[in-house]
Amino acid sequence: MMKNILKFSLVVAALLTVMNVSALGNDFSLDVKKVQGMKLTFVLNEVSKVELSIVDLDNKLIHTENLNSNGSVNRTYDLNALPEGTYFLVAESDTKIARYEISITGQTAVLGENAVKETYKPILVNKNGLVSFSIFNLFDSPVSIKIYNAADEVVYTSPLINEQHISKYFDIRNLANEQYTFVMSYGDKIFVENASSK
Repeated sequence: MMKNILKFSLVVAALLTVMNVSALGNDFSLDVKKVQGMKLTFVLNEVSKVELSIVDLDNKLIHTENLNSNGSVNRTYDLNALPEGTYFLVAESDTKIARYEISITGQTAVLGENAVKETYKPILVNKNGLVSFSIFNLFDSPVSIKIYNAADEVVYTSPLINEQHISKYFDIRNLANEQYTFVMSYGDKIFVENASSK
Protein backbone atom coordinates (compact mmCIF):
# COMPACT_ATOMS: atom_id res chain seq x y z
CA MET A 1 0.00 0.00 0.00
CA MET A 2 2.84 2.38 0.90
CA LYS A 3 4.46 1.62 -2.47
CA ASN A 4 1.24 2.57 -4.21
CA ILE A 5 1.06 5.85 -2.33
CA LEU A 6 4.69 6.66 -3.07
CA LYS A 7 4.27 5.55 -6.68
CA PHE A 8 1.27 7.80 -6.94
CA SER A 9 3.51 10.85 -6.95
CA LEU A 10 0.88 13.41 -7.67
CA VAL A 11 1.80 16.83 -8.80
CA VAL A 12 -0.54 18.83 -6.61
CA ALA A 13 -0.52 22.55 -7.24
CA ALA A 14 -3.04 24.18 -4.95
CA LEU A 15 -4.87 27.32 -5.89
CA LEU A 16 -4.83 27.37 -9.66
CA THR A 17 -7.20 30.03 -10.85
CA VAL A 18 -9.88 31.04 -8.39
CA MET A 19 -13.17 29.79 -9.74
CA ASN A 20 -15.59 32.51 -10.75
CA VAL A 21 -19.03 31.37 -9.62
CA SER A 22 -20.91 33.61 -12.02
CA ALA A 23 -19.12 31.91 -14.91
CA LEU A 24 -20.49 28.50 -13.96
CA GLY A 25 -22.99 27.07 -16.38
CA ASN A 26 -26.41 26.23 -14.97
CA ASP A 27 -25.99 28.60 -12.00
CA PHE A 28 -29.76 28.89 -11.76
CA SER A 29 -32.05 31.03 -9.63
CA LEU A 30 -35.67 30.56 -8.56
CA ASP A 31 -38.56 33.04 -8.87
CA VAL A 32 -41.93 32.34 -7.26
CA LYS A 33 -44.54 33.60 -9.75
CA LYS A 34 -47.83 32.75 -8.09
CA VAL A 35 -49.17 31.17 -4.92
CA GLN A 36 -52.82 30.24 -4.88
CA GLY A 37 -53.76 28.19 -1.84
CA MET A 38 -51.90 24.91 -2.20
CA LYS A 39 -50.72 25.59 -5.77
CA LEU A 40 -47.22 26.96 -6.33
CA THR A 41 -46.01 28.36 -9.65
CA PHE A 42 -42.30 29.07 -10.00
CA VAL A 43 -39.60 29.56 -12.63
CA LEU A 44 -36.03 28.34 -12.54
CA ASN A 45 -33.91 30.74 -14.62
CA GLU A 46 -30.66 30.05 -16.47
CA VAL A 47 -30.95 26.28 -16.50
CA SER A 48 -31.07 23.82 -19.37
CA LYS A 49 -31.21 20.51 -17.51
CA VAL A 50 -32.49 20.06 -13.96
CA GLU A 51 -33.83 17.40 -11.63
CA LEU A 52 -36.61 18.67 -9.34
CA SER A 53 -37.59 16.79 -6.19
CA ILE A 54 -39.82 17.40 -3.21
CA VAL A 55 -38.68 15.85 0.08
CA ASP A 56 -39.93 16.00 3.64
CA LEU A 57 -37.92 16.92 6.76
CA ASP A 58 -36.54 13.37 6.91
CA ASN A 59 -35.42 13.58 3.25
CA LYS A 60 -38.11 11.10 2.23
CA LEU A 61 -38.76 11.52 -1.50
CA ILE A 62 -42.30 12.64 -2.34
CA HIS A 63 -41.92 13.64 -6.00
CA THR A 64 -39.13 13.78 -8.58
CA GLU A 65 -38.81 14.67 -12.28
CA ASN A 66 -36.05 15.40 -14.81
CA LEU A 67 -36.55 18.40 -17.09
CA ASN A 68 -34.80 19.88 -20.13
CA SER A 69 -35.34 23.43 -21.29
CA ASN A 70 -33.93 26.28 -23.37
CA GLY A 71 -32.94 28.48 -20.45
CA SER A 72 -35.83 28.41 -17.97
CA VAL A 73 -38.19 25.90 -16.39
CA ASN A 74 -41.79 26.83 -15.49
CA ARG A 75 -43.61 24.51 -13.08
CA THR A 76 -46.84 24.49 -11.10
CA TYR A 77 -47.17 22.05 -8.22
CA ASP A 78 -50.48 21.25 -6.52
CA LEU A 79 -49.60 20.24 -2.96
CA ASN A 80 -53.15 19.47 -1.75
CA ALA A 81 -52.20 15.87 -0.95
CA LEU A 82 -49.54 16.94 1.57
CA PRO A 83 -50.31 17.45 5.27
CA GLU A 84 -49.19 20.57 7.16
CA GLY A 85 -45.48 20.80 7.75
CA THR A 86 -42.14 21.74 6.25
CA TYR A 87 -40.92 20.32 2.95
CA PHE A 88 -38.13 21.14 0.54
CA LEU A 89 -37.95 21.67 -3.20
CA VAL A 90 -34.55 20.36 -4.32
CA ALA A 91 -33.24 21.56 -7.69
CA GLU A 92 -30.14 19.83 -9.06
CA SER A 93 -28.30 20.90 -12.23
CA ASP A 94 -24.94 19.77 -13.61
CA THR A 95 -23.16 22.23 -11.32
CA LYS A 96 -25.34 22.98 -8.31
CA ILE A 97 -27.82 21.52 -5.80
CA ALA A 98 -30.18 24.01 -4.15
CA ARG A 99 -32.81 23.44 -1.44
CA TYR A 100 -35.81 25.75 -1.08
CA GLU A 101 -38.18 25.56 1.86
CA ILE A 102 -41.88 24.86 1.36
CA SER A 103 -44.10 25.60 4.34
CA ILE A 104 -47.67 24.28 4.44
CA THR A 105 -50.05 25.78 7.00
CA GLY A 106 -53.77 25.08 6.78
CA GLN A 107 -54.69 25.38 3.10
CA THR A 108 -51.73 27.57 2.15
CA ALA A 109 -48.33 26.58 0.75
CA VAL A 110 -45.43 29.03 0.71
CA LEU A 111 -42.21 28.52 -1.27
CA GLY A 112 -39.15 30.54 -0.27
CA GLU A 113 -37.29 32.19 -3.19
CA ASN A 114 -33.92 32.07 -1.44
CA ALA A 115 -32.22 28.71 -1.11
CA VAL A 116 -31.79 27.49 2.46
CA LYS A 117 -28.80 25.50 1.24
CA GLU A 118 -26.67 25.51 -1.93
CA THR A 119 -23.91 23.07 -2.79
CA TYR A 120 -21.78 23.54 -5.89
CA LYS A 121 -20.60 20.31 -7.47
CA PRO A 122 -16.89 19.77 -8.07
CA ILE A 123 -15.59 20.40 -11.57
CA LEU A 124 -13.09 17.80 -12.76
CA VAL A 125 -11.40 18.14 -16.16
CA ASN A 126 -9.10 15.41 -17.48
CA LYS A 127 -6.81 16.23 -20.40
CA ASN A 128 -4.86 13.06 -21.24
CA GLY A 129 -4.01 12.30 -17.62
CA LEU A 130 -3.59 15.88 -16.43
CA VAL A 131 -6.54 16.27 -14.06
CA SER A 132 -7.66 19.66 -12.79
CA PHE A 133 -10.14 19.79 -9.99
CA SER A 134 -12.12 22.78 -8.63
CA ILE A 135 -14.72 23.25 -5.91
CA PHE A 136 -16.61 26.36 -4.93
CA ASN A 137 -17.23 25.52 -1.27
CA LEU A 138 -19.82 28.19 -0.47
CA PHE A 139 -20.07 27.52 3.28
CA ASP A 140 -16.42 26.56 3.93
CA SER A 141 -17.44 22.98 4.79
CA PRO A 142 -14.53 20.61 5.47
CA VAL A 143 -13.60 19.02 2.13
CA SER A 144 -12.06 15.56 1.84
CA ILE A 145 -10.56 14.21 -1.40
CA LYS A 146 -9.70 10.54 -1.89
CA ILE A 147 -8.44 8.85 -5.03
CA TYR A 148 -8.83 5.11 -5.65
CA ASN A 149 -7.11 3.00 -8.28
CA ALA A 150 -8.82 0.29 -10.36
CA ALA A 151 -8.25 -2.26 -7.56
CA ASP A 152 -10.25 0.00 -5.19
CA GLU A 153 -7.16 0.88 -3.16
CA VAL A 154 -6.80 4.38 -1.74
CA VAL A 155 -3.77 5.97 -3.41
CA TYR A 156 -4.27 9.54 -2.23
CA THR A 157 -6.04 11.16 0.72
CA SER A 158 -6.04 14.90 1.27
CA PRO A 159 -6.06 16.51 4.68
CA LEU A 160 -9.40 18.22 5.42
CA ILE A 161 -9.54 21.51 3.49
CA ASN A 162 -11.56 24.40 4.92
CA GLU A 163 -11.40 26.91 2.08
CA GLN A 164 -14.07 28.48 -0.09
CA HIS A 165 -12.19 28.16 -3.39
CA ILE A 166 -10.31 24.91 -3.85
CA SER A 167 -8.28 24.06 -6.92
CA LYS A 168 -5.95 21.09 -7.30
CA TYR A 169 -3.93 19.62 -10.13
CA PHE A 170 -3.06 15.91 -10.45
CA ASP A 171 -0.67 14.34 -12.97
CA ILE A 172 -1.65 10.67 -13.41
CA ARG A 173 -0.06 10.14 -16.84
CA ASN A 174 2.84 7.93 -15.71
CA LEU A 175 0.98 5.74 -13.25
CA ALA A 176 0.59 1.97 -13.59
CA ASN A 177 -3.19 1.88 -13.44
CA GLU A 178 -5.23 3.56 -16.15
CA GLN A 179 -8.48 4.20 -14.26
CA TYR A 180 -8.87 6.28 -11.10
CA THR A 181 -11.90 7.27 -9.06
CA PHE A 182 -11.98 10.67 -7.35
CA VAL A 183 -14.27 10.86 -4.30
CA MET A 184 -14.96 14.35 -2.92
CA SER A 185 -16.94 14.80 0.31
CA TYR A 186 -18.29 18.11 1.63
CA GLY A 187 -21.53 19.80 2.65
CA ASP A 188 -23.07 16.38 3.59
CA LYS A 189 -22.69 15.25 -0.05
CA ILE A 190 -20.36 12.76 -1.72
CA PHE A 191 -19.37 13.31 -5.36
CA VAL A 192 -17.68 10.62 -7.46
CA GLU A 193 -15.82 11.22 -10.75
CA ASN A 194 -13.70 8.85 -12.84
CA ALA A 195 -10.52 9.75 -14.71
CA SER A 196 -8.19 7.84 -17.00
CA SER A 197 -4.41 8.27 -17.13
CA LYS A 198 -4.40 7.81 -20.91
